[in-house]
Amino acid sequence: MFKANPNFILREVAGEAVLVPVGEAGIFENSVISLNETCRFLWQLFQEPRTEEEVIAEARKEYSDPDGEMEQGIKDYIRESVKYGLLKEE
Repeated sequence: MFKANPNFILREVAGEAVLVPVGEAGIFENSVISLNETCRFLWQLFQEPRTEEEVIAEARKEYSDPDGEMEQGIKDYIRESVKYGLLKEE
């Protein structure tokens, strides 16, 4: 299961979704991370612990996937987010 790191909070700045590091945010200290619509959607899902499969199922309800690339994209998002400390594995 994966959960959003509580050291990052989602804020709306000038109409754009950004993650703002608070507390111990490692390499992102003193910066913000801009999120596109899909990343914001995923970030909000990970406010509660979820498995990769649960998130993929929720994304399929929200987005069409005519090219069949969504599942791999979500897996990549999770892998990169864990690597950089945005998500924590539980």
